[in-house]
Amino acid sequence: MSARSREHFGEFYRHTSESIYAFCRALNFKPSWQQQELLNAVQRAADGTGSNWLACRSGQGPGKTKTSTIAGLWWAWRWIDGMTVVTAPTMRQCRDVWLVEARKTVEAADPAIQRCIDVTKSKVTMFGRDDWGAKLVTATKETNFQGYHNPHMAIIAEEASGIPREIIETCKGTLSNNDALFLQIGNPNTRDCAFFDCFNSQRHRWFCLRWNAEESPTWIVNPQRNKDLEDEFGRDSDVYRVRVLGEFPIADPNCVLSSELVEVIMDPDLMLKAVAMQRDHGGHAKQFGMDFARFGGDENTIFRRSGNAIVEWARYPRTDPSEVVDKAFLMQKEAGWRDQDCIYVADAGGMGQGVMHRFYDAGKEVVEFHNGGCAIDVDYDNRITEAWFRFAKKVKERRCYVPRDNILLQQLCGRQYYMTRKGKIVLETKDEYMKRGYESPDRADGTVLAFDDEILAVGNVTSRDNNPAARLLGVRTRR
Repeated sequence: MSARSREHFGEFYRHTSESIYAFCRALNFKPSWQQQELLNAVQRAADGTGSNWLACRSGQGPGKTKTSTIAGLWWAWRWIDGMTVVTAPTMRQCRDVWLVEARKTVEAADPAIQRCIDVTKSKVTMFGRDDWGAKLVTATKETNFQGYHNPHMAIIAEEASGIPREIIETCKGTLSNNDALFLQIGNPNTRDCAFFDCFNSQRHRWFCLRWNAEESPTWIVNPQRNKDLEDEFGRDSDVYRVRVLGEFPIADPNCVLSSELVEVIMDPDLMLKAVAMQRDHGGHAKQFGMDFARFGGDENTIFRRSGNAIVEWARYPRTDPSEVVDKAFLMQKEAGWRDQDCIYVADAGGMGQGVMHRFYDAGKEVVEFHNGGCAIDVDYDNRITEAWFRFAKKVKERRCYVPRDNILLQQLCGRQYYMTRKGKIVLETKDEYMKRGYESPDRADGTVLAFDDEILAVGNVTSRDNNPAARLLGVRTRR
């Protein structure tokens, strides 16, 4: 490099290291007003004029990972031998989200930046030096943070609500220098975490920001996405609070359905209209939902669905599940439904495990439903949660009918859900529901299984043993 070139690059480096916005221009990145809030705070922390402990809670979409990537890269770029440590609940979040975003950012940057910053599959290096750049650490063990004592170091905690308090305390101890930066950023998925403390009991220690996705520019967040979440879950739900408003969940869990909504779809005048409705994925449903009893006082339940209506149902307390299967077959025969035209969705956990062979032996089309199986939609923690919320969507749209029954009404409107640390929606288990003083929600689960159409969206699953999709979802159909 010639002396003139070195002088030119020296001026470029000085300018971009002193100003985070000069660095943004070199990256060809134009921040939104919300992203500017955080970048301003990072600049003040670097200049010694503002807090160096920053916390940003955000709805989904405003570009928090992009902003934390730029903040982390600039902090390391600013000082010779600067180091940014990126941590998250999983290495997938570190590598497949933060590091991928860093790679995209550098690839779109000024060639001068591209020559100096190298993003590999596991880290970021600057000027070819292994001790200058960004490294990834999972927030699983306190010992993972040992050995990091670089001056001017930054720690970025991605998906901060999923990081245990003891890990956050370790991070604080690691950042012993006054000019170090600690940034916690993510969706406010839970109140039981150190991230929540930043905005409450520790508010005096942190500079806090909240990004409401409703206020984000439309070129970043599609307003229709927010409207869809409002329509599906309700504006007062935890899902909307967390994913759109950037608010922590309320102290008490939510119920999936309200009694007002359920009572509407129990109107007999809706039945004929619902019978004629098609599935979401096309075709007229002829489907059985079956929930098998686990204990003496629980009920085996069968719900027969035609179109989008429950046209027949039965309950069998203190009955052997094998006999219940026979009764379902008799119900099918009396309805005049051929085997090739209808499908059984049966709870295959617990007592259901021992009767699945009955469906196969009889030549029935059956979906083995496992409550804890993987959901098709990544927003949900498991299959039973997904099935309940898909049913709730039909209820809210008045696109289904269920028979009027006070116990069924109570079970459908009494089931609660939570947000996990990873931001997934999870339905309370049967045991959790019963600990609140209720009987087992067998009628509600049977109803929900009768309306579960999501397995049809992934195609024709023929055997769990040789089909990866079936193993993933925890289902099985007739061989």
